This record gives sequence, C-alpha cells and structure tokens, in this order.
Amino acid sequence: MDPLSAIASTIAVVQAISSTYKAIQHLRGLPDEFNEVNRNLPLAQDTLGLAREQLQGLALDESSKGALQPLVCGCEEKAKMLQAIFEKVEKGVKNAKDGSVLDFYRTSVLRLGKAHRVETLMQGMLRDLDALATNQLFRTATRSQMTELKEAINQLSNVESSVPDSDFDSPGTNSQHIASGGTGYQSNITGQDHKINSGSGRLYNAQTMNFVQSNEDDKIRRDTILQTLHTSPYLARKNRNPDRVPGTSYKAPAANSYYELWELWDVLVMASQDNNAGEIVCILDAFDECGDQERQDLANALCELYGPENNTKKNVNLKFLVTSRPYEKIRRGFQPLNIPGLPIIHLKGEGDSEISKIAREIDIYIKDRVSHIRANVHLKANEEQLLLQELRRIPNQTYLWVYLTLEWIEAEINNKINETEIRNVTSSLPRTVDEAYEKILAKSKNPEEAKKLLHIIVAAARPLTLAEMDPALTLRQNHKSYEGLGRRPDERVGKYIRELCGLFVNITDAKIYLLHQTAKEFLVQNDTMHSSEGVHKGLKWKHSLRPRESHRILAEICIWFLLLAEFETHPLDESGPLSKYVEDHTFLDYSATNWAAHFRASDIEEDVVIEPLQRICDARSRRCLTWFRIYWASTHTVFPRDFTTLMIASYFGLEQIVKHQLGLDDINVDSRDGTYQRSALSWASENGFDGVVKLLIKGPKIRLIKAIRLPFRKGAEVDARDRDDRTPLSYAAWNGHLAVVRRLVKNGARADSKDKIGGTPVSYALCTGQQDIVHELVKGAQAGSVDEIRRELLLAAAEKGHEPIVKRLLENGAAMEVVDSNGQTPLSWAAKNGHEAVVKLLVDKGADVEANNTDAAGR
Repeated sequence: MDPLSAIASTIAVVQAISSTYKAIQHLRGLPDEFNEVNRNLPLAQDTLGLAREQLQGLALDESSKGALQPLVCGCEEKAKMLQAIFEKVEKGVKNAKDGSVLDFYRTSVLRLGKAHRVETLMQGMLRDLDALATNQLFRTATRSQMTELKEAINQLSNVESSVPDSDFDSPGTNSQHIASGGTGYQSNITGQDHKINSGSGRLYNAQTMNFVQSNEDDKIRRDTILQTLHTSPYLARKNRNPDRVPGTSYKAPAANSYYELWELWDVLVMASQDNNAGEIVCILDAFDECGDQERQDLANALCELYGPENNTKKNVNLKFLVTSRPYEKIRRGFQPLNIPGLPIIHLKGEGDSEISKIAREIDIYIKDRVSHIRANVHLKANEEQLLLQELRRIPNQTYLWVYLTLEWIEAEINNKINETEIRNVTSSLPRTVDEAYEKILAKSKNPEEAKKLLHIIVAAARPLTLAEMDPALTLRQNHKSYEGLGRRPDERVGKYIRELCGLFVNITDAKIYLLHQTAKEFLVQNDTMHSSEGVHKGLKWKHSLRPRESHRILAEICIWFLLLAEFETHPLDESGPLSKYVEDHTFLDYSATNWAAHFRASDIEEDVVIEPLQRICDARSRRCLTWFRIYWASTHTVFPRDFTTLMIASYFGLEQIVKHQLGLDDINVDSRDGTYQRSALSWASENGFDGVVKLLIKGPKIRLIKAIRLPFRKGAEVDARDRDDRTPLSYAAWNGHLAVVRRLVKNGARADSKDKIGGTPVSYALCTGQQDIVHELVKGAQAGSVDEIRRELLLAAAEKGHEPIVKRLLENGAAMEVVDSNGQTPLSWAAKNGHEAVVKLLVDKGADVEANNTDAAGR
C-alpha cells in the first residue's frame, strides 16, 4: 500500500471517530475508555499530519516504502476497526433505553474479540505511530511528541478494561438482533460456528433471518447480504482483514458499516468466486412479501447474475432458491431468466389432494393451539372438544386466520368458562381474516383514538418507538410547552396501545408495528380506490384510512410539536451536542426530519396553516434553526449558514410560503447561503419542486401601488452559479427532475455551462443514466461518450476534493482505476492534494492503493 494514501485515509478515519464521539459522549452508560480514546485522537492526528507533510517532500525507494508499510497500514486498520465500533454504538443506541449503551458495546466486543476493545485498538494505533516516529528511515515527531506518545501508551495500559477478560470466558449464543421491521432477527443454528447438520454427512454454515415487511426494507436487504458475508469463516476472515476479495478491486465490507445494496451485492458475488469461500446457498422465502421496489431490485440483480450473457456465473459458487406465490408481476420480473435448464418448480395448492394436505396441517396447528388454551383457562374435556368442533366448521382456513381467531377466542372466554359461553363465542366466529381484523378492532373502547394511532403507524416514515408515540398521541393544538405534555413510562404506553388495538398492533424492541402486512392492506384505502369503494358491508374498519388523511394527521402533530415554546426559549445551542438535545426532547428528531414530507403528502391546504408554517420556517427564529439543524444532520453534509426563509420554503417545496416571501418589499430572490453559495432556485431545482421553480423564475409579485415606489425586480437568475460554479440546471439534471429541467431550459438555462470540475447539465444527466433528460437537453445532438465523461469528472472531482460528486459517480458506474494523461488515478490525486474524505471514500470503495502512478515523463 502507498504510505501517503494510507496516511491520508487514516487521518480521515481519525476525524470521523472524533466526530462520532461528539455525538455519543453524553450517552448514559458510555464506558470511560471511550473518553480516553477521544483524548488521544488529537495526538494521533498531529503525528499523522507530520508524517504526511514529510512524505510529500520525500522520494522513497521501494525498500523504504516496504519498511513503512506495515506501520502505516496497521495503524489504518486499527483506526477503521475503532471507527466501526464507535459508529455501531451511535446507530445502535439511538432509540435504546437508558443504561443499554454498555450492554450494546459489550455484546459487540464479545463477538469480535478482546483485541477490539476501544482502549486496546487506540493503544495499538499509538504504538504503530511511535514506531513510525522513531523509524530511522523516517523521523516525524519532536522529542516532546515522542515523550507524549509513550506516556499515552503507558496510560492506556493502566486503564481498566472496558470489557473484562473474564467476560470472554463465558459461553455465548452469538445471537444478534437486526434492526428491521416486525420480528426481524438473526440466530445461529448451533452455537458460535453457525454449523448445521443436513443429515447427508456434510456440515454447512447456516444463517437464518426472518423479517416482517416494514419501512426499512432497504436496510433489511443490506443486513441480509452483510450477515451472509460474516457467516462463512473465510469471508468473515476477509472481513477482518484489509485484503481485497481475491481477483477483484473490492475490499470485504467492514462489520457495522453502512454500504449501498449494490456494493454488498458485488462483494458477495466476487467473494463467492474464490474456492476457499465454499458453497453459498441463499434461500429467499416469501419473495412476494417484499415491497415492489425491493423485490424488483433483487430480481434485477438475480437476472443480471444468471442471465445468458453473463459469463461470471460459471465461476460463482453461489446459488439462490426463491419461493413465492405465483403472481404474474413476479413472473414478469424474472422473464429474462426464461432459459433452458433453469429449474422452476410450481407447487400446486389448488388441487383436491393438495388442499386436503394443507387442511390437515392446519388442523394439527389448531389442535395444538386449543390444547394451550385448555391449559391456560382450565377447559374441561367436553369444552375443548366443542371448541375444536366449532373451529373445524369454518372452511378455507389459513394459519393467519387460525392465529387471529384463537387469540380473539381466548380473550373472549377467559372470564366466561362454561359450555354455554363457548357456544355463544364460537357462533360468531369470523369467516375470513378481514372479519377477524374487524372483530379485533371492534373491541376497542376508544375507536377514535385507536384510529388516530393506526393513522400514525401506517403513515410514519419509520416505526416509532413507544417513547415517540407517547407525545404523538398526547399532543393537541392547544399544547404550548414540551413540559406540559408529561411523560409516561414505556410500559404504560405499551399497555395503552394494546387496550386501543389489541392484537392488531405488535410491539417489538420498543418499536410499534402492525401485526402483519395484510393488516395494512385491510386498513388503507388504495390510491386508485374511490371513497365509496372503501365501504364494506359489516366491515367499518376495512379501507377506513385514506393515505392523505394519515399524512395530514401526522403532519399536524409534527407541526404542533415544533411550535412548542421550548424550541424558541431554550433552543439547540449551535456549539452544543445535538444528540443530547434530541434525547432530551423525544419526538423532536422525527418531527424535524419528516414534517415537510408528511405535509406535502397530506390533504392540508397551505392557506389553512399559513401562519404556523411561517413561524416554523422563519429563518430568523431560534425555533427554525433548532429543527433545521436537526434535519440537516440527516443529510450528512455541512450545515449551511445564512439560510433565508425563502430558501427553506424553496428547499422543502412550500409554495404558499414562497408566494408570501415573494410579496415582501425587501426580498432578494437571488440571495445565496453563506456555505454553498446557492440560491433558493438552486435548492428547489435539486429537490424537484417545479411549482416553486415556476414562482421563483416569475419573481416577486408587486402590486401597482408598490411598483411606483420600488425599483424594478425581476425573477430568479436561472444560471446562478454556486461556489463550485454549478447551476440549478445541473442539479435538476443530476437528480432526474425532468419537469424542472424543461422549465429551466424554456427560461434560458444553458445546458453547456461548465462547473469547476468541467461538469455540465448534459454530462451529469449522462453519468446518472437520465436519458430522457439527456434528450431534452441535447435534442438529438451527440453528447459524447458516457464513460469518457465519467472518467474526466471523476478525476477532476478527486483532484479538487469534491467528495459528494465522487461518491455519486461511483454509485452510477464510474470506474475507479482510470488514469489521466499524467498517469494519475483519482486516489493518487486525492492523496496528493490532501483530500482525506475523498481518499477514505475511494479506499473504502476498493480503489487499488498499490497502483503505480506515473507522470508524463514516466516518473
């Protein structure tokens, strides 16, 4: 590995660790050893910085590089492990209860090993740096720094272990819950080595993961692939080692890190080509239960891998078994795989023989469940037989129907244990799953509150926690302060929810879900359904929730919450820890991040709520800065200074607020923020709000009486350039907003305007595969080679440190190992110019750090 690239990468990792520590430092239960690590990070960064400065002025021969390589690479590897643990703690405990931080960290370290204790990793980094600083080939540190390094190493040797050695001696189950919807979990088959005996004389590594459909499908797909990579001892070893997957430019993914689905898929396919990986068999059960987009993504990946034109499959020791109901849309998704020899098995369930077998299986399940009811409520033998007899009278039973019906029956007869009451209950048994759902919800003692709860659950962008649902249910428009809401314990909130909806709602890991995907289908009215179609005879709950109404309810709750007094009187301190403030104001994170999306998806007329919206979006208020900072943290970019109310309204697509702002006497439609130098039109174009773009281009609306005394004011400048010389049209083209592109072009925006790295609206549309926009911009003219445009943009972006552009180009297929006329790669340019974030991104994506770069003179 090139020492300069490794040092630049390590500096970026150290900075990331420091940033993550700031987010978690106030978490209760965080081990003191995390503080020790943070205290030593500046020393590590300073030493690395000195090393980088000296390296840039040296011409090291291969032997010198070889002497430094183990020290630099070892330091980098430990830093990445440390970063992974810090990030895992930050993500894993975000919604956890108090006191769980230590448990979460301890579980992670027990799984990874003693060497992954944070103090051990930090000490190892410092030892590598000490060896680097004292190396005769390459002295970097002053005497005082060398003394400081040795003292830090000694102090870390004396700190108490964050996880005692004795804890590693205890047998573990190595089970891990995955943050997914419903009852998602992962568990080993037997012990810690994932072994399962198939009965054929061979042992297999096995991993089982069960998921219920939720709003987190993309995370589930990523977690599934990542856990598959960790299951195999060989692949797990590759995961802990910085070596690449053999024969590829990919590095095995680090545990607990975030990866795009396509990255993990490529790593899995590449890793499976190595003979040491063994046979990998993935079983995707109930494929039809996936969301449409998630299912199509997986189907496309499988079709590409096993398609007739892909020769890679010949070398891949990777098999998939997909089970699904035979829906036509799923058949079409796999249409490219209609090739000779492809095994497709149709298990018929419609024949008399199959129906009889299924019925016998369900009857066994009924007997078992009834026997449990008998034990729980002390049924007599004749009462048990009566219950079985009545249940068996219902035709076309399903497992879900049996589960719902028996749970309902058990609740009904719990306090009425006699034969007469059993007859009364079973005489009105639900005949279908829909009827079972109806009976469950009909028992609610507060149907209005139950309906509000269900509106919130189905519209929420992610499953809410019990702590978040408490203020969401409590809040009313007349509430003025956060303190006035009160706070109920999670146990009490959970009990209240069960009283409202019974079995219809499931609470797992303090998060709230519907019982089953069919429960949502039962409740929610389809977008194409007329209101009269939502009325079903005898089923008042079926299709009773309109999506736009659900979003309205949740939008109003979020807006009311953000208007609470504390966010103006005691706002988020600009220099204070964001995580602590969010933790102290439950539901603030959700409201700040999602209120605008719910508002746009709702049936609220902006005119009705113009006053509250103006208060929320007033950029001069401390309330606005509080929620906007929290929202911006979710974008993972630098917070923009000097954002105006017009920019906020344009960014979130709030047309009425934009109209109001354009009517003000002192409005400057072309004002720029202080960080990115972008205008309101630029932000609206990037996010695709055509209505707002139209208003901004048209410009301020001036009444005649004002026109006499005010200077002429025109609309927004369509080719306004930001700090990177990028125009609104480039942002619209990059993000695929065709309507906005057409409007900007119609009003004179130039399709050939170049930014600082040479990118144009046309090139960005080409690089991201937006062919309809390309045609709109070039109108049939030759746009040039897509690969060549991607190559030039990637090299320029890496050289100038434009990390977001590099990331997006890589996501859209740009090759990392391209070279320019001077023989320089994107990685070498980024390392040479000290762009640590870009170096880290390229290395993490698998850039070849051993590539030999030569200039035009062959040096």
